[in-house]
Amino acid sequence: MLTFLKVTGFAIIDELKVEFEDGLNIITGETGAGKSIIINALSTLINAKASSEMVRSNAGQAEVTGHFFKGDEEYLLKRIINATGRSRALLNDSPVTLNRMDELGNILINIYGQNEFQHLLDKTSYIEMLDNILSLEEDRESLAEKVREIKGAAALLETKKKEIVGRDKEITLLEFQIDEIERENLRKGEEDEIKERLKVLKDAEKIRNALLSIREGMYEDDKAVYGMFRTFIMLLKPFNDIEAIENLKAKIESMSFVVEDILLETKSMEKMLDDDPDELQRLDDRLSRLHVLKNKYGKAFEDIMLYKSEAEKKLAYLKSISDDIEELEKKNNFLDAEISKFADKLSASRREGVPGIEKAIIDELGFLSMKGIQFRVEMTEKGVIDEDGKDDIELLISTNPGEQPKPLRKIASGGELSRIMLAIKRVIGGDEERTLVFDEIDAGIGGKVADMVGQRLKDLSKKHQVICITHLPQIAVYGDHHFLVEKIQEKLTTRTNIKKLSIQEKVSEIARMLGGAAITEKTILRSEEMLHNAEKSRY
Repeated sequence: MLTFLKVTGFAIIDELKVEFEDGLNIITGETGAGKSIIINALSTLINAKASSEMVRSNAGQAEVTGHFFKGDEEYLLKRIINATGRSRALLNDSPVTLNRMDELGNILINIYGQNEFQHLLDKTSYIEMLDNILSLEEDRESLAEKVREIKGAAALLETKKKEIVGRDKEITLLEFQIDEIERENLRKGEEDEIKERLKVLKDAEKIRNALLSIREGMYEDDKAVYGMFRTFIMLLKPFNDIEAIENLKAKIESMSFVVEDILLETKSMEKMLDDDPDELQRLDDRLSRLHVLKNKYGKAFEDIMLYKSEAEKKLAYLKSISDDIEELEKKNNFLDAEISKFADKLSASRREGVPGIEKAIIDELGFLSMKGIQFRVEMTEKGVIDEDGKDDIELLISTNPGEQPKPLRKIASGGELSRIMLAIKRVIGGDEERTLVFDEIDAGIGGKVADMVGQRLKDLSKKHQVICITHLPQIAVYGDHHFLVEKIQEKLTTRTNIKKLSIQEKVSEIARMLGGAAITEKTILRSEEMLHNAEKSRY
């Protein structure tokens, strides 16, 4: 339900605010007052397209705001169009995409423009219309899910079939790369260790001489450090009972132990320097092989291991493609059978329900003074099964006795479309929770037919909020709420205003619609009579 509409800077509208209510909301006004501009503004609010021509002259931007309720949900929609034609959309004061606004519009409101009724002229909408009447939406969606599933599976199957081309060469390459990395048996930090070892080997003789000098100076010479420490200990031994001397002797002993450790370490290092004429070459070769791997697969140990891991995954995937293709082909065959079964069932349900739909719409059109009309729902097979099933739907109509029915979208006039739309809406039953907006549904009709259309609009408004622009008093009298649109001429500008009419103002407006500019006592009485009769017909 649309409860509030605010329009500023739009076409000839300076600022306009209107509060719509439940039931049938009628909008009237003289030709050119701007009634359809209000509907255009509402259409702009929910449609993706916008134009700078919508912005009022001398206005920086146009704004349209609509406050909707659907069940327990509340939606505050706003559309802002600047003078260059660029626009922004907001939902509950937060920016949203124009596509999202369009989606919400389709959920909240249906606007049927003057003489258009595009969904009746759009053959692609017939399937949905038929399924809505027959309550087959869930069956169609179940089929659609299967069709989407098989499309995804078919696309994946095609991808895998393409991947299998040249697969053997790629498998050979991946196996070689994995083997090359595994063969080297890499260790983290190995390269740094080799570089350090090479430094030692390249200066082995110099290091050996240095170690020898250290060992001789600390242990083997007559004045070696170790011998001197032992002498110092012997000199202090007689004074062990003196605490200070004992502490000093302990420190000297500790230093002698350090000298012993140094001696052992030099001997250990000397063993590392044992001549191995092939080691230097082996290490150089190893380093070269590591550099080859780094150039191919990554600059660090972790990079090479990651490359190997990814190669193993890809190899496993490529080896499994044949099995995947076989499974996907089985799945596609199963889905194909399921889809065929679903489509047959859905088609049978449609065919079973079509006669009842045809009769109900013909009866309803008879009520709307289209007696003797032929209306048929023609079902043929389109040769493929898509998300809507296998059926091709055409609505056929003959408005003159003796004529063969022809496609509705090709022959129906604006007035006939208006009544056919109402008939279909009546048959559907009004389960859609949407606001229905009719812009001049009275095109091409009048008199008794107009009165019938008014009654049907009133019936629709029991399950929908209906907003209807009309020129005909026979329709206007059925409104629960009546709004008058006026064009106000000022010195330099023209603006549009809308106001809700009181009971007495409604009488005067119906009288104006009956008699034109000159409102007489007779037209007032006729207006009151029509309103009284419309009120009685509600009960």
